[in-house]
Amino acid sequence: MNLAAIYHLPKSHMAYAYDQETLHLYLQVGKNDATKVTLIAGDPFDYRLENGVYLWNGRTKPAIKMEKVLSNKYHDFWFVSLKVPTKRQKYAFLIHGLKSTYFYGSRHLQKVTSKTPPDSLYVLFDYFNYPYINDQDLFVAPAWTKNTIWYQIFPERFSRSEKIPGTYLPWGSIEQGITNQQFFGGNIPGIIEKLAYLHDLGITGIYLTPLFKASSSHKYDTIDYLMIDPQFGTNEDFKELVQKCHALGIKVMLDAVFNHCGWFHPWFQDVIKNKKQSPYWDCFYIDDEDFIDFPLDQNQRPIRNPNHRYKFRTFATTPMMPKWNVSHPLVEAYLLKVGTYWVQEYQIDAWRLDVSDEVSHEFWRKFKKTIQAINPEVYIVGENWDNANPWLLGDQFDAVMNYRLAYSLWNFLETPAKIDALEFTYAINTLLFKYPKHVAPHMFNLVDSHDTPRILTRLHNNLGLMKIAYLFIFTFTGSPALFYGDEIGLQGHHDPDCRRCMIWDDSKHNHELLAFFKWLINLRKRALDWQAVTIKWLYAQAKAFAYEKGAYVFVINADQHEHHSPLKGPFIDLVSQNLIKDELPTLLPYSFLALQKTDC
Repeated sequence: MNLAAIYHLPKSHMAYAYDQETLHLYLQVGKNDATKVTLIAGDPFDYRLENGVYLWNGRTKPAIKMEKVLSNKYHDFWFVSLKVPTKRQKYAFLIHGLKSTYFYGSRHLQKVTSKTPPDSLYVLFDYFNYPYINDQDLFVAPAWTKNTIWYQIFPERFSRSEKIPGTYLPWGSIEQGITNQQFFGGNIPGIIEKLAYLHDLGITGIYLTPLFKASSSHKYDTIDYLMIDPQFGTNEDFKELVQKCHALGIKVMLDAVFNHCGWFHPWFQDVIKNKKQSPYWDCFYIDDEDFIDFPLDQNQRPIRNPNHRYKFRTFATTPMMPKWNVSHPLVEAYLLKVGTYWVQEYQIDAWRLDVSDEVSHEFWRKFKKTIQAINPEVYIVGENWDNANPWLLGDQFDAVMNYRLAYSLWNFLETPAKIDALEFTYAINTLLFKYPKHVAPHMFNLVDSHDTPRILTRLHNNLGLMKIAYLFIFTFTGSPALFYGDEIGLQGHHDPDCRRCMIWDDSKHNHELLAFFKWLINLRKRALDWQAVTIKWLYAQAKAFAYEKGAYVFVINADQHEHHSPLKGPFIDLVSQNLIKDELPTLLPYSFLALQKTDC
C-alpha cells in the first residue's frame, strides 16, 4: 500500500456540509491499494456512562462502508454521504488492503494488527473533526441555474440595428483582420431584434460581455459603469432588452469588470492630472508620481510596449486597464453601488465577474452579501481558469466558468491529442472530485469563449469533433453555454479573431450544425438525467469511450477510424428514434451515439 498517497483534508472539497444535516466525505488512496474502506464516526459528545466509565458511543456503532466512486491515473477516491442529525461529527478511516489494514486519523496513520490495542482506535483526539454544520456556512446557489442554456454574446459583433446610426466597418468584413479597435456597430436594439432567433434555438439565458461606456470594442476598459455605451444604445434600450428577455423566459447576465477600469475612467484621469493631490490616488496601485513614463498616441492612449515595466498595476501588462484597489473605501463603495444598481433598477439575473481570481476574497464576500440582500436569486459567476474551490464556499460565487472542463475536452479532441480516452475519463473524474456535489450542478460549462479560439477552428473545422465537445458539456452536470455563432459554424482563432461578426445570411449557415444544436438543447431540457453529477464510465479505449447518465448511454468515437462498440441493446437511438435490439451500429470516424435504455 502506497502510504504517501493516502490523504484527507477536513473542511474542504473532501469534507463539506451538503445540506443542514448531511456531510460528504472523500478519502484519497493509491490506485487499487484498498479493497475496502470503512468509517468510524459519531458525535464527539455522544457518551454513555457504564460501570462508572464514560464510553463514546461511536465505538459501538457498525462501521460505515465507503464506496469507491472515482479514479484517476494514480488515485482512487472513496466517498460516503453521512447523515449528521446533531450537526457534529468526528471520524477516522480504516483502510483495508490485500495484506494490511491502516487506521487513518487527523494526527497519525497507524497499521492495525492483532497486537493493536482496541482502545487506541477510539482516541477522539486522533480523529478528524467537523465541529458543527452552521446553516449560514452552507453553499446555496439559485436553483434555476441548473436548467439554464446560456448563450454568450459579444455585443459589438452580434447584431447591428439601424435604429442607432453611425459609421462602421462593413458587417462581417475580415479582410484586414480582426482587432479590438474595429467597430462594426453591433448594438442592443440589434440583440432585441434577434431574440426570436434565440428563443427558437432554445436559449434560456444570455451572457453579455461588457455593455458599459468604454473606448474599445470589447468594453473591458470601462469609463462609466452606470451608463450603457452610446454605441450600444441607452440605459432605456437595455431595460427594454431585459424586459423582453424575461417575457420569453430568458435570463440576463452582465459582465462586471471590477479588477480594473479603463484609462479614460474619470478617477484615473484625475490621478494623471493631479497625481498625489488627487482624492483617487490610493484607489489605484501607483509607484510614484512619474508613472506616465511612456508615449501616448494622438488620442492620448498609451502606446503599449510589452518590454516596458509600468509603474502602476494593470490588468496583465495593459496600461489601458489600471487595476483598482478594491480595499480602498471609495472603490469598494463605488463598485458595490454598481453591482446593486443594475440589479435594482434593471432586474438583471446574474453577474459574471471578470478576472475574479485577482480581486480580493474580502471584496467578493461583501459583493455577495450586498447582492443577496437585494435579490438572493441573482447568479454570481467568476472568471477563474484554475481550481476555484476557495471561491466556491458559499460566501463568494455560485459558480465559475468551467475552463477546467474545457481543457480536458481540448486536450482529448485536438490534433494531435494530448490525452487518450482513458486519460480523459481520469481528467473528468479529478474534476468531479475537486468540486463538491452541490456546487458542480451550478457550474458555467463552455468549450470556447471570447478569450479562446472558437471550438470549430480549434478542431480544424471537424464538425464531428465539435458535436462531441458540445454533446459532452450538455450531458455533464452544470449549465451548458454556447458562444454566439458556434451553432451556425462561425470560425475564429485566438482573440480578437474569435470575436468576428455573427453571420445572419441564412445561406451561409451550417444547417446541419444548427439542427444538431436544436436537437441537443431540446433533449437537455427534457432529459433530467443529463444534469446529474454522477457519471458511470462503461469503457475507454484509444480514442473511444462510453458513459451512462441514468437512463441514457453515450458512445463517443473521436478517432479517424471506425469504432465497434462492445455494448448491446436494447436502446432507442435518440437521433434516428430507431430501436437497437442487440449490437450497436458501427460508429463512423468522429461520431457519437446517444441512446436511451428501453425494455422493448
